[in-house]
Amino acid sequence: MDVARFETLETHVVALVKAFAGVKEENAQLDQSVRQLQEALATQQSELARLHAEREELLQLRTRLRALQQERDIIQQKLHQMLETIEWLEAHTRLEGGTSA
Repeated sequence: MDVARFETLETHVVALVKAFAGVKEENAQLDQSVRQLQEALATQQSELARLHAEREELLQLRTRLRALQQERDIIQQKLHQMLETIEWLEAHTRLEGGTSA
């Protein structure tokens, strides 16, 4: 009976060794997958940081563009007022010049 027990024990030990080898292989594959995922995550985080910086730059440019557009509108209004004044002066100068000649 001792031999039968040893054979059974040996069968269990062999099964455990095979199971251990399988688990070890699976762990190695999982470890490789984790490393790949970590690399992908690092790449995506880097891309996200770059996109965030670009977004901030675009927001600053948008603010500056609005300020420049407002300045342009003010300049256009002033030019329009100056043109109206010049046209008025020309009209009144002609009238005055025509009556005194």
